Amino acid sequence: MSKVILIRVLNFLVMACFSLTVLAETESKYPQNDVGETTAMGIPDTLMLSGTTVKKRFFFSVYKLSHFMEKPEVNLASKDALITFILNANTPQRIELEFLRDVSREQIEEALIQGIEQNNFGSDLSKIKKDIARLSSGFQDEVKKHSTLTLSRLSTEELRVFFNNTLVVETESKALADALWSIWFGKDPIVNTEDLIQNVLTN
Repeated sequence: MSKVILIRVLNFLVMACFSLTVLAETESKYPQNDVGETTAMGIPDTLMLSGTTVKKRFFFSVYKLSHFMEKPEVNLASKDALITFILNANTPQRIELEFLRDVSREQIEEALIQGIEQNNFGSDLSKIKKDIARLSSGFQDEVKKHSTLTLSRLSTEELRVFFNNTLVVETESKALADALWSIWFGKDPIVNTEDLIQNVLTN
């Protein structure tokens, strides 16, 4: 009888440890330090989720896109005013992509360039395209489902790019940051921009 009880106790402890591990992993994707900063992003994790949407190609869901920002101190009730505020990088922001299917590094690079070209017609994008190629070189050749790509814009110029929480690019190229943000917030965005700002518009 004592042996059976001991086995049950050990099983309970194992399950308890497993549950704690799962809880810790689901609370946050990014490591935090003692003062509550998201150390991977390098800025306090005080950004609010402004909205989420899903990028689809034909009938397939490609990635989930979430945008985070500090709540504006001024009242930006209109969609256009808020988008202009976001594009001007007047506040720290973060864009997170979670891939919902397996894709290749080349497909991501091509999609980023197409989105930039679509929203910067007539501009000289030769330097931007080289920057995108350098950025995508930090990705795995085969990007698996649930992989993440994070664009952290700390200021107008400072940009950090993470692939699966690993820093792949750190730059002060305002042109690159502006080009990337134009993909989803430009004149011809590749997703429904209103979904990405819905939480701010309604608060």
